[in-house]
Amino acid sequence: MTTDKQTEITEIHDLIQRWSRAVHERDLPAILADHSADILMFDVPPPTQLRGIEAYERSWLPLFDAFGKDGTWGIRDIVVHAGDDVAFATALVDCVAKERLEVRLTVGLRKVGSRWTVVHEHHSVPSP
Repeated sequence: MTTDKQTEITEIHDLIQRWSRAVHERDLPAILADHSADILMFDVPPPTQLRGIEAYERSWLPLFDAFGKDGTWGIRDIVVHAGDDVAFATALVDCVAKERLEVRLTVGLRKVGSRWTVVHEHHSVPSP
C-alpha cells in the first residue's frame, strides 16, 4: 500500500472516530460536521430512509432521548477501503439506549477538494 493511500485510510478512520465520539457526547454540530448536505441514510428506527442533512440531524434527537443519563455509543472494528475520490468503511457499534444493540455501520464517502465527506450512512441490526 502506498503512503498516500495509507494517509487517506487514516484520515477516514479518524473522521469516523471523531463522529463516534460526537455521538457518544451528544454533540450534534460535531456529528454533522463531515456530512454532505445531500446525505442519504438508511437507519434502524423509522423512517428507515432519510435524505438531506436536516433529516439526518433530526434523526439523532430520539436516540439522545433514549440514551437517558446512562446511554453509551462506542465503535470498533473499523475497516476502510479508499480510492482516489470515493471510499467506504464498515464498523460495528455498541449502542446502549433503552436496550443494548450491536449495530452494523457502513459509511460511503466522497472526497470534495481535499476533504472526505460522508454521503451515505447505513445502520442495521442483525435479525434475532
